[in-house]
Amino acid sequence: MAESMTVEARIAHFLRVSEDAGATQAERDTAGREAERLLAKHAIDRLTLPADGATRAARETIERRTLLARGGKGTIALDVVVGLIAAAEALGLVAHYRDRRIPIWDAPAEEPGVELVVTGFASDLDLALPLLESLRTQATVAMWAWWRAEPMHRRIPRYDALLARCDFARSFGLGAAERLRTTRAAAVESTGTALVVASRESAVRDWVAANLRTRRVTDRRSFSGYGRGQGFTAGLRSTGTAQRALGR
Repeated sequence: MAESMTVEARIAHFLRVSEDAGATQAERDTAGREAERLLAKHAIDRLTLPADGATRAARETIERRTLLARGGKGTIALDVVVGLIAAAEALGLVAHYRDRRIPIWDAPAEEPGVELVVTGFASDLDLALPLLESLRTQATVAMWAWWRAEPMHRRIPRYDALLARCDFARSFGLGAAERLRTTRAAAVESTGTALVVASRESAVRDWVAANLRTRRVTDRRSFSGYGRGQGFTAGLRSTGTAQRALGR
């Protein structure tokens, strides 16, 4: 069925499978890997355009888009988004976050959470946002699967348990970013578009520097490191390079 769809529809189809709790872990990993391969290939293929296409590409706008990780203080929302920032940057985008975990006085009914703000060319964002949304879900699902799989977690002090879950979620994004960089680099190398890709990435960074005031993400917590390796492995796993599956 997927072969008869457009590329965008095929990517969406594989992303849905990658989040499907009814699918096996192997099916979810395979679907996620195929979605990322198609996304990287399609994004790079668009840069090898004929003259009229190149003219349209030159007029393409740089935009900002957001997605929300729901949750207040005492949740993994911030760490999920910090991990997603690494994944977005692996796709050649620029990202930062807005912390909305504590409602502000003039908008007390606003849903608490952390916003991921992603900047890039419109066509790149069209492809990347569904993937980032999927990774947001996958990070949470993988973290709870890991946490529930080990009975000893119930004996960890409450605050230490939160820090371990946060570290897992953050490292999941770092593992996913490593996977995405590898996939994207292969697509760039196969099409000889390295200079074009570098130029687009530079244009986005210049736009952000001229139009936005952002700060670098810094660790404001003291992590024990527990959960870090497990999260990175879960984020990296679907490449097949991880030595073991999550929870085994």
